[in-house]
Amino acid sequence: MSDLKVSQQLSTLLRGYQWTQDSYGQSPARVYALTGRQQILYLKTSDQRCQGTSYDVGHEKDLLLWLQGQLPVPEVLHYEEHDGTKFLLMSAVSGIPAHEDHLQQPDPERLARIYAEAVQLLRSVPVSDCPFPYGLDQRLQELDVLLARQLSDVERENWEADNPFADAQTLIAYLHTHRPPEEWGFTHGDLGGDNVFVRAGRVSGFIDVGRSGIADPWNDIALCVRSLQHTFCGCRKPLDLFFNLLEIEPDWDKISYYIWLDELF
Repeated sequence: MSDLKVSQQLSTLLRGYQWTQDSYGQSPARVYALTGRQQILYLKTSDQRCQGTSYDVGHEKDLLLWLQGQLPVPEVLHYEEHDGTKFLLMSAVSGIPAHEDHLQQPDPERLARIYAEAVQLLRSVPVSDCPFPYGLDQRLQELDVLLARQLSDVERENWEADNPFADAQTLIAYLHTHRPPEEWGFTHGDLGGDNVFVRAGRVSGFIDVGRSGIADPWNDIALCVRSLQHTFCGCRKPLDLFFNLLEIEPDWDKISYYIWLDELF
C-alpha cells in the first residue's frame, strides 16, 4: 500500500501478492487480505497509538503463538516492527465467517449450535499456565487508555438501539460501579459472526484474538447473545437452544453488562 512503509524483508515476502484492505469494523489496527499466489495470507498492522492495548498486533502475535495447538487460529508467519508500525503476517484459517455461513444456510438452530460450540471450545483451553489475564481489572484499565488516546467508541449513535445510557460518561461510571462477580476461563473477548469461522456446520477457526485471555466466559456468551438477537430479531428459540446446549441459565445482568462494556471498544 502506498501509505504503508514496509521493510525490505517483508516486501520480499509479499512479492507477487495483491493487497486488499479490510474496511469492516472500527478497530484502529488495519488488516489486508493478500491474494494472487497459491496461499491467501493476512497482514495486520498497528501503530504507536495501539501500544499496550488489545489492538496492539504485537500482543496478538503473542496470543497466537501461545494458542497454537490449543485452538484453530492463524499461524504467525512473520512479525516485525518497522518505522513506528508493527506488522503481523498470518495464514488464513479454514472455512468462512459464521455470518457468511448463515447467509448461505439461514437456519437459526445451526447458528445457535455454532456459537455454543465456539464457547465450549474456548472454555476447553486450560488457563493454569495462561499468561494473559484480561478480566475487568485489565479491561477497565485499558478502557482508560483508549479514552485518553481517543480510540474508544464514545459516539452514542454507534451503540445498541436499546442502550439506556445517555452518554459515554454515564456508561463508564456504571461500568465501574456495577462490576459483576467474575468467573474464570479462557475467553475470546470479541466473539461473533466475523471472528468465528465455520466449515461443514462446525467451528473451524477463530481470528482477531487480541482481546483473548483469562476472563469471565459470560463476556463471550453475551456477545453471542447479542449476535443471535440481531440476526433473529429477538426471537427466543435460538437463544433458548444456545443456553440449553451450554447447559446454563441466562444471567441477564452479566449479559447486559458485557454488551454495554463492548460498546466502548
